[in-house]
Amino acid sequence: MDKTDRMRQMFLIGTLGLGVLIIVGLIWAITAGSGQTVPGVNTNATFNDDGSPTKGPAGAKVTVRIFSDFQCPACKVSEQILEKIMAEYEDRVLFVWQDFPLSSIHPNALPAAMAARCAQEQSGFWNYASILYRYQTNWSYIGDPADYFAGLAEQSGLSKDEFAICYANRTTESKVKEDYAEAVNMGLDATPTYFINKKMISGAIDEQTWRRELDQALGE
Repeated sequence: MDKTDRMRQMFLIGTLGLGVLIIVGLIWAITAGSGQTVPGVNTNATFNDDGSPTKGPAGAKVTVRIFSDFQCPACKVSEQILEKIMAEYEDRVLFVWQDFPLSSIHPNALPAAMAARCAQEQSGFWNYASILYRYQTNWSYIGDPADYFAGLAEQSGLSKDEFAICYANRTTESKVKEDYAEAVNMGLDATPTYFINKKMISGAIDEQTWRRELDQALGE
């Protein structure tokens, strides 16, 4: 084998090796980003639940706080699983909603959060939140989604006129922004992010992981 052939062989081996490393890195990145539990607890976690939508007993041993964004596609997928988990555990676990609209990448996330809080004023938050996720692709990039949100309110059995007044007056904006500031102050930067008491899990969580984490917390 002459010098040129050896150089070609070494180049080919190096190229193949680099390709393997890239593939392994991509697999690791995808795996690491899918609902990985942060070790231990978040010692900076402080929560203000005043006025937050809740499901479950107020004195529950375990509290799950949901920092989410209605325009976030991953949150939509996670919500479908979370609905099942809430139905299964809401007799033993308190679930608390916290708004975390990432407006820099989701232009209608803040308006959607305000709309859901207007639904909350008519005791219809959770049902309205589910409908927002269901029709997420329809309203995500509407220039002014006010009429669409009001239509969803009527569809979910709420007073459309009462909802429209709440939304137009931006009555709920301050609470949404309080939740957002709380998340930022704790260093959160992605949605969905969940806290099981003070244990933080970032990213989508499958049913098996939810059950394992909640059963463990309830058994402690």
